[in-house]
Amino acid sequence: MLSKKVKEFIHRHLPQSPRIIVGLSGGADSMALLLALKEAGCHILAAHCNFHLRGAESNRDQEHCKSICRMLGVKLVTIDFDVTARRAETGESVEMACRSLRYNWWNGLIDSGIGEYIAVGHHCEDNVETLFLNLLRGSGIAGLKGMLPVNERIVRPLLECTRAEIEDYVSGRGYIWVTDSTNSENEYKRNRLRNVIIPMLELEFPGAISSIVRSLGVLRENFSLYKALTGSRFSLYDSDGIIDIERLIRCEPQPRAILHESLTSFGFTHSQIDDLYDCVTNVASDTTSGQMFITPKGRYIYERGKLSRHSETIDEEREINLSEHPFSMLRISISDFWDELRNGMSNKNVIYFDSSVLEGNPKWSMRSWRQGDRLAPFGMKGSRLVSDLYTDAKYNSRQKHSVPLLFRDGVLMWVIGLRASRHFKVNDATTSVIKITFE
Repeated sequence: MLSKKVKEFIHRHLPQSPRIIVGLSGGADSMALLLALKEAGCHILAAHCNFHLRGAESNRDQEHCKSICRMLGVKLVTIDFDVTARRAETGESVEMACRSLRYNWWNGLIDSGIGEYIAVGHHCEDNVETLFLNLLRGSGIAGLKGMLPVNERIVRPLLECTRAEIEDYVSGRGYIWVTDSTNSENEYKRNRLRNVIIPMLELEFPGAISSIVRSLGVLRENFSLYKALTGSRFSLYDSDGIIDIERLIRCEPQPRAILHESLTSFGFTHSQIDDLYDCVTNVASDTTSGQMFITPKGRYIYERGKLSRHSETIDEEREINLSEHPFSMLRISISDFWDELRNGMSNKNVIYFDSSVLEGNPKWSMRSWRQGDRLAPFGMKGSRLVSDLYTDAKYNSRQKHSVPLLFRDGVLMWVIGLRASRHFKVNDATTSVIKITFE
């Protein structure tokens, strides 16, 4: 049955003879995915990430993947990641840091030309968990639809399969899988849902999971229609990239929904969209003219009721005061820093340095990127051209010139919103931390 579902998925969603990179952890889900895609005759490559978070168990998983791929005659590529370094740089939670590292690598593999799609082993119970997680966060229809079978380069051939089907399929073909011991721990919300809440729901209301899976299918169809409708309404107020936000809010019966669904594709966060809405409706207490919004995809300015891409560049390097707009600076204790790290520092417009960064009364300056600029990235040895960082981030020409760079005595310290330098990094000897925010 599982083999048939996967073959139907390929026929329905993918071109003939697709080249697929399989995210292989060694668990039952990814094992079933690898076996089923090979059985379906796809051109496959396996990719395994070792995050080194579970000591010997992490290395055991990697060796299992190597063994399985040798038996199947499937090429395997592996990579080692430093999750702690990633979290210190970005402020992400462990789960988000792993996800970012994993997907960035996978996308890089596709960009190199060795595959067209990334196949992941999410199944229907995973999708039910995702629904509950998004519901608990306070999501709209975009989150309640769950995961999509195909999301650009990511494909999920097992999304209509149950965990029981997957395990029966793998064991029925004589293979074993490895188990992540942390899956039985209930520290993370997803694990508590998987191990406690959802089994109890099924116990109290038999058939509940099957009903929720059907609802997810309906919600996906609803979302497709909703997305098309909000996009068509948003386009009415977009004139060559200048968006009449004031008129949109005045004329549309549900302007927040249109803004949230449309501006997220520009890189806006939900809080930024709420701030923009407040600018128009005069809820904001301070001046709203010239309000700047910095997103991973560029800088946008709201002026006179309209939102447009901010094309201004800082060609001439100018000296700045870190305590004055657009910066703010705060000295925090090392314990407060670790508390923020544990709570998940997700603001890309915030950077942390050891307090010695202020010694010697250094000159701080800011300008736009110039050819030849180099950064010594946090978590890496040596230096990299900033232009290469922009290429990795898929920045276009306008984005490259609109991102401000922060210098200390002529040394590049921060490509704002993208990458930090390893100079003056917080370490075990740090007693206090300088927190700098770019507004």
